[in-house]
Amino acid sequence: MTTLPMTDARTDARTGARTGTRAGRRAAGVLTAALLASTACRGGVRLDDATPVSAPTQVGAAPIVAVAPDGARTVAWISAPDGGSDGRLYVATGDAPPVELRDPLGPIEPHGESPPKLAYGADGTLHAVYVVSRVVPGKRFPESALRYVRSADHGRSWSAPARVTDDAVFGSHNFHALHAAPDGTVYVAWLDGREGKSATFVTHSTDGGRSWAPNVRVETGESCPCCRTAIAAGTDGTVYLAWRSVLAGGIRDIVVARSDDHGATWSAPVRVHADDWHFDGCPHAGPSLAVDAAGRLHAAWWTGKPGAAGVWYARSDDGGRTFGAPVALGVADVSRPAHVQLALGRDERVAVVWDDGTVRTPRILLRLSQDGGRTFGDAMPVSEPGRSATFPVLALHDRRLSILWAEQSPAAAAAAAAHEPDMTDPHATKGLGRVGESVVMLRVGEVK
Repeated sequence: MTTLPMTDARTDARTGARTGTRAGRRAAGVLTAALLASTACRGGVRLDDATPVSAPTQVGAAPIVAVAPDGARTVAWISAPDGGSDGRLYVATGDAPPVELRDPLGPIEPHGESPPKLAYGADGTLHAVYVVSRVVPGKRFPESALRYVRSADHGRSWSAPARVTDDAVFGSHNFHALHAAPDGTVYVAWLDGREGKSATFVTHSTDGGRSWAPNVRVETGESCPCCRTAIAAGTDGTVYLAWRSVLAGGIRDIVVARSDDHGATWSAPVRVHADDWHFDGCPHAGPSLAVDAAGRLHAAWWTGKPGAAGVWYARSDDGGRTFGAPVALGVADVSRPAHVQLALGRDERVAVVWDDGTVRTPRILLRLSQDGGRTFGDAMPVSEPGRSATFPVLALHDRRLSILWAEQSPAAAAAAAAHEPDMTDPHATKGLGRVGESVVMLRVGEVK
């Protein structure tokens, strides 16, 4: 196995506290918070206080989390010197210091809607997919390369990065999903512009990521070009793929397709719900998908449909052919795009988190179902008030719950938004993403 360049990103909290460095003070604060942590209990969930996992790198964005078969929790995020655009991937398992991964092709993209993805296989192999971006003179958007690496030792060392796309290395390859199926097959999906308008593509590996099958376009229609995809697979080998489709009349709703042959062919996509949301743009808000032990398919998504805008959940009991009545998890007349993620636990537990777009300053909310998604408890605030909290992710293993998100002050969030180019201007160009003043927070707890 070839090892990528890496560094031990641990900060010595005691030395930092004595010398007064900012990183040291933050790390010391983490230790103090851990010692003084109180708990919050509501809706069948007990949560410890939040701690900044990106403290060793001072800033961080685009978090992700995965749990190994042995219960080890691995978290990852993107950081860059001075919060700039020279993105590096940091991966930490348990209490170990994070390992830094750099890619020889260039900086790793810190986009919250297109973050690095982690997935553990049944054999304990840790798989990861991330995006490297580069600015090309004369092009409005950066080009992107989809990169894959794997680790056999909980992220301490990694294989050399490889590509899963079978066209040019750089192109329009992003808004990806990664899933390690129960049968050992590893799936990657993404949005791809190689054939003109954005489309959903998928590939798979049956040898632990050492080689990849030819890329398959899932369906002939257009996909919303900047909403992430989602993959899930059942114990029977059925694979499900969800994305936001551009339907007739400019409708942008979430659809699901299924495959019974490792992604070689796919069924016609089915709408999870007929939101009938007409929008001439891309909201950067894709779906979340999971399959439980009974083979039921769970989906969560955001829609901007006026009068019913916000986060919804629905379940399919017939392999994604039809979906039951949707459940409104956090809905208002209007809502900014929210980024929802769900996770399944034992005894029909379904946990859903999202960044609330119905309030001025986004916050992280959690709702829990104890009956397989039929009903949900009240929404529980996860992030602290007065902070702009976005792009949450979660893992539910046995009764242990882990939630990560990126946050910054409202002023920093407003300043970052003000510097974003207006891409409705046909002459505007977009540069590489920046980490900015964002930090990644972690909150762990237990589901009753």
